[in-house]
Amino acid sequence: MKRLFFILLIVFFSIPALVDAQTPHRVKAAQMLYDLYDSRTDLTVAKVEGFKLNDSVKVDVVIVVADNANAWNQLCKEFDIRSQKGVTTWTGKLNKPETRIKWDGKSCCKAIASPSKKTVCFYLLNNSLQYESLMDYQMNLMMNK
Repeated sequence: MKRLFFILLIVFFSIPALVDAQTPHRVKAAQMLYDLYDSRTDLTVAKVEGFKLNDSVKVDVVIVVADNANAWNQLCKEFDIRSQKGVTTWTGKLNKPETRIKWDGKSCCKAIASPSKKTVCFYLLNNSLQYESLMDYQMNLMMNK
């Protein structure tokens, strides 16, 4: 009986550690990005957990909106956004979205910047299904305008 109690005690105290260890890296990255930009007074920042791309795929998104032209110009410098028309998009490192990378099928941050709205959206992706679902979602938005 003591042995069973001891095993249950170990399992009970192990569960929180296991849950934290299994917390997706993108959730931590979303919070880190949110905290990084939320501390700036000239930006409005939102974090959307579980944004639905389609019936079965959800991702976390961090949205950064510049409150004025100076803030937008600073974001353009930080992210090397050169065009002030249309939409600029790139794939960045999960924890450093300003660092552009070639997508290799692993976790990444897909950034989409809209100069007309002074907005940058960071979609935090874990796998090819999420990446392809985001591309389909964006294509549907363009086709339905």
